[in-house]
Amino acid sequence: MLNTQHLITFRTLVETGSFTQTARKLGLTQPAVSQHIQKLEKGLGEPLLIRHGRSTELTEAGEVLFQHVQDLGSCYERFVEQWQSYVTHKDDRVAARQSA
Repeated sequence: MLNTQHLITFRTLVETGSFTQTARKLGLTQPAVSQHIQKLEKGLGEPLLIRHGRSTELTEAGEVLFQHVQDLGSCYERFVEQWQSYVTHKDDRVAARQSA
């Protein structure tokens, strides 16, 4: 099973291109970021990154995962917007049912 925090770490690493910046941005240690990526790679059975010293490059598998992580992020954002609308208008729906 994929860990949501590991996916967030992966997305942030791809966006920043740096283990150090990712650690800083997420409030983690650099070894924790490395561990998240290693666990993702082990869980998926594929290397996700090619490490070039302090920079990284996505493998083909990493590109596939990154696209899906972006899609999940967009889906989550749509859910939050719809949920907020639902909660905001909940009282209106209840009042409409009671007056009918």
